[in-house]
Amino acid sequence: MAKVKISKVAKALADETRCKIFELIARSKEISCKEITEKMGLRQPTISHHLKALQEGGLVNVRREGQYHYFSLNKQVLEEFSNYLSKFLN
Repeated sequence: MAKVKISKVAKALADETRCKIFELIARSKEISCKEITEKMGLRQPTISHHLKALQEGGLVNVRREGQYHYFSLNKQVLEEFSNYLSKFLN
């Protein structure tokens, strides 16, 4: 995993609200921005800001359907990040 990508993933997870959003997405196969907004109790622009950071970090995939956006985990990036971190445990 390239160092630039590692730093983007780490930066995306460096915020408590983004971690909570990430956990919501992880618990769902796919979840809409509207559902995340309702569950988090935050305003939609705030949620969108955090989702954008998670997207830029490569942690989530987005699928657009009409006016709705649906988010799911990018398991490939998670696996690469996990492999990177596991090198330091051995």
